[in-house]
Order: sequence, then C-alpha cells, then structure tokens
Amino acid sequence: MKLYLLIGLAGGLGAMARYGMTAAIMQFGGRAFPWGTLGVNVIGSGLMGFLGVWLLTRWQMPMEYRLAILTGFLGAFTTMSAFSIDTLALMQRQAWLWAGMYVVSTVVLCLLAARGGMLVAERLGS
Repeated sequence: MKLYLLIGLAGGLGAMARYGMTAAIMQFGGRAFPWGTLGVNVIGSGLMGFLGVWLLTRWQMPMEYRLAILTGFLGAFTTMSAFSIDTLALMQRQAWLWAGMYVVSTVVLCLLAARGGMLVAERLGS
C-alpha cells in the first residue's frame, strides 16, 4: 500500500510539473507547434536515463522510492498520450510536415536524451 501511495503522490507532483513546464515552454515557443509536450518528453527522457542509472548504482535508494520517482513522477511528467493527441491535431490541420517533424524529433531527441542521461550518470559514477 505504501508503494502505491508514494507512486500516486509522485505522479501528482509530476503532472503538476508537466503542466507548469509545458505552459512555460509554450509562452516562448508559441502554439503553432507542440513545443511544450516535446520539451517535457525530451527533458523527462533525459532525467529517466540519468536517474534510472544514478538511483540504482550511485545512490542506493530503496526500490519503492526509485519507483515513485521513475514511474510516478517521471511517468506523469512525460506523456505519450499528449504526444499522440498533438500529432493527430497537426494531421487534422493537414500540417503534414509539422506532424512528421514532430514525430521524428520526439523519438530521436528523447532517445538521445535518455542515452545522454545514462552516460552522464555512468561518468559521474566512475
């Protein structure tokens, strides 16, 4: 029961952080392209890569707290559901180039950010 409460609490915090970060990014990037969702997915992927390694190898944190951070907070912070809706919205507006760029940039940048986070954690651990 404690695990579910920790994940739920962290998930609520992650959702609030996503909302705030998305709004902040959209202030600068505008609304023509889903910069906010792209931003939180890239940032969250980087954090997931980094913390997935760091919390396991360098900071011997109990499993329930690692799950709260990775599954709860970062699971709620990043959002593939919003990615899907944003992509479909671009497609419905027939903004095919933007939709394609969004899909490719999200996948490539999130993979690079996750790997980058892993490499940073590994380097700091040596």
